[in-house]
Amino acid sequence: MKRLTAVFLTLSICFALAGTALAGDDKPFSRFIHPLSNPVYNIDPRNETTIRVIHAHQKMPEHIRTILGKVKLDGDLAVSALQLTYAFNERFSLVAEKTGYINFNPDYTLEDQTGWGDYGAGIKYAFIYDPENEFILSGRLLVEMTQGSRNTFQGNGEGNFAPSLSFLKGMGKWQFNGTIGGILPIDGDDESMMIYDSWHVSYAVTPKLFPLLELNHFAVIDEGDHDELVASIVEFEGGDLINLGSQHGKKNKHIVTLAAGFRYRLLENVGFIQNVDMGVSYEFPLTDKNKNLMRDRWTFDLVVYF
Repeated sequence: MKRLTAVFLTLSICFALAGTALAGDDKPFSRFIHPLSNPVYNIDPRNETTIRVIHAHQKMPEHIRTILGKVKLDGDLAVSALQLTYAFNERFSLVAEKTGYINFNPDYTLEDQTGWGDYGAGIKYAFIYDPENEFILSGRLLVEMTQGSRNTFQGNGEGNFAPSLSFLKGMGKWQFNGTIGGILPIDGDDESMMIYDSWHVSYAVTPKLFPLLELNHFAVIDEGDHDELVASIVEFEGGDLINLGSQHGKKNKHIVTLAAGFRYRLLENVGFIQNVDMGVSYEFPLTDKNKNLMRDRWTFDLVVYF
């Protein structure tokens, strides 16, 4: 009930702000928005020069499933991150999509920890760029490094490659996005191989206000064999932010979450800034919350387009 109430309130805020009709675009695809949840892997297929600041606050479940039985955890996990994209043109861009600082605060069993996340950077290319039909199909290759802090479940293995395909389709005031991809570790012992998909739908209530819903899914294809304590006993993987290399990840191979929220366009065409969008979403698992690290999550971001 609390989750449904949060979803209802989030969407109600959007419609309470509504008021005017949709305006014309300054350039192709400028009226569309960036996906919000699953920030590393839920991709905007547009090639735009952007700076994105993100903060996510995630409550962890009261207990988690392990091969030893239920283990108490509770507490929260907070991540503050920066994403950068430099677009050479409408087809090609360089991306830095995984950075950030992690604050891990369990109430039981494990100790509080802070540290840096692994870095991830790569390229994005639009195979289809069709403004007339408001359609883009892009591919992205993200390479994740392992300089992150081990005490926050980063820095394990030799890194990974994350290829993906993403699309955007506009239909009147509606926007539809989808992403399908994989996480392919260089060292299959220290990280798990996974596939993922994310789906976004939003509606332009006004030229500035966009209520949205997003569905995210991760599936373990090949378990890791990481010898760290947590990875050796939990019966799941870490989702979008953490790859544990869990030895028993296939016992609960699927993680599915639903996010509801909105974006609001704060600024348009101010000097060299094209748009500034802010976003808020509330996310919770549709699969068993005790078989992943998320009880629920609030995500806040600011995207600046140049």
